[in-house]
Amino acid sequence: MDLSAGDVIGICDRAGIVAFAFSGVEVGVQRKLDVFGLLVMGVVTATGGGVMRDVILGRLPLVLDRDDYLLWALAASVLAIVVVAARQEIPRRGLALADAAGLGAFAAAGTLAAISADLGPLPAVLLGMLTATGGGVLRDVLAARVPLVLRSEVNATAAAAGGAAVWLVEPASAGAAALAGVALTAGIRLLSLAFHINLPAPGSGRGRQGRLF
Repeated sequence: MDLSAGDVIGICDRAGIVAFAFSGVEVGVQRKLDVFGLLVMGVVTATGGGVMRDVILGRLPLVLDRDDYLLWALAASVLAIVVVAARQEIPRRGLALADAAGLGAFAAAGTLAAISADLGPLPAVLLGMLTATGGGVLRDVLAARVPLVLRSEVNATAAAAGGAAVWLVEPASAGAAALAGVALTAGIRLLSLAFHINLPAPGSGRGRQGRLF
């Protein structure tokens, strides 16, 4: 029995929330934030993309409409803080896997939400990208750095590919579409990390000479 689009969106949202909470806390640790700062970083990273998606769709953000969304974000953030407080480093490979899975889950959730709102293929893919990367952008802004999605990591591209897969498969099954989107997004993301693949940055290797300003 196939799950409804709403059910699949809820599952993907919750998976993304848990994964991205760890990512937010990790960045907060790098910036030497206190416990409250780490909690804020975790929750904002976990929920930011979904809030942007829901605002664009003109509805009450699900993090406010469903009590457990915020609880998932808080619990995952607290767990990450406990790990750090115990002087245990969050495993890099585990963090990369969680980040890739969360990226895929949010890309699928955002695209399915757009399809449910009767948006076309391009807006649906864009909304999937926004849902997947919005929390990371807010995280990096709070950490006072240029968002990674704009300068080094293959996040948005992976999310776009996953969103396109969701759009193509969704007419057959929302559940299968979500699995396809998560798998493709996470696969591209992990391959980019494993082989250090980044999009080209024209002029990044140039020095002061040759600049107009």
